[in-house]
Amino acid sequence: MNAQPQHDPTAYQANRPPKVRMRPRQRHAPQQIIAVEAAIKLSVNLVLGVTAIVTLHKLIPVNLQQQADLQRLRAEVAEAQTKVAALEEDFDRHFDPQQALNIMQEQNIRFNPKQRQVVWLDPKVKQAADPTADPLHQADTAVAAD
Repeated sequence: MNAQPQHDPTAYQANRPPKVRMRPRQRHAPQQIIAVEAAIKLSVNLVLGVTAIVTLHKLIPVNLQQQADLQRLRAEVAEAQTKVAALEEDFDRHFDPQQALNIMQEQNIRFNPKQRQVVWLDPKVKQAADPTADPLHQADTAVAAD
């Protein structure tokens, strides 16, 4: 009665998953781990540095070309602004009621009959144009008269 039930060892092992033997981990020295980590960091930084240098090598000529294009476009814009300012001034003048008579006279051959035409002459030009005022011509005419 006091007999204890006997355990069947095969029944207990059937319910339990089989034991997997794990290989014992090889422990590296801490210096080796730090050296490998430093080598990995160094190689990643080296790759990033080379990538940055190659990218700059490709981008600098593009940037210089864009700066030249921008300078050329700014010069063209400045030139266009001066032309636009001149055209706006001319446009405003043409639509100014106070300037209407002056513009009509500029664009038309006819003049107001009440307006007198004034021609300014330079005295030096008058002397050159007048053959009688020339001293050499006077000497020629005096020799011819003799």
